[in-house]
Amino acid sequence: MNILAICFVGILTAVLSISIRRYNSEIAFIITVIGCIIIFLSVLLNISSLFETVRNILSTASVEFSYVTILLKVIGLCFISEFAVDCCVDAGQRALANNISIAGKVLVLVTAIPLYKDVLSTVLSLAGGGV
Repeated sequence: MNILAICFVGILTAVLSISIRRYNSEIAFIITVIGCIIIFLSVLLNISSLFETVRNILSTASVEFSYVTILLKVIGLCFISEFAVDCCVDAGQRALANNISIAGKVLVLVTAIPLYKDVLSTVLSLAGGGV
C-alpha cells in the first residue's frame, strides 16, 4: 500500500468516525481502531524490504546481528505501545493509556538489558576493568 492509499484510508476513517460519533460513539471508536489497524498492517507488510536492507548492511559492516535484533524488538515495542496508548486516549481512558506507556517503557528497558550489558562490558574493558 502506498502513501496515497494510507492517507485515503486515514481520511476516510476520520470522516466516518466523526460522522457516526454523533449517533454512536462506541461504533465511531471501533471504526477508528479498525482504520488504524488497516494502516498498521499495511505498513508491516511493506517492512520486509527494510529487514533485507538492514541484513545486507550488517553483513557488510560485520556487526553482530543480535544487537540489531534487540534494537528491532525495542522499536516494535515502541510502535505497538504507542498505538495502544493512542487508542486508549481516543477512547477517553487516559489512566489506562499512562499505564500502557509505563509498561512499554519498562519492557523496552528489559529487552535492551543484554545490549546495555555488552556496552558496559566494552567500556569497562577499555577503562582497564571488567564485569
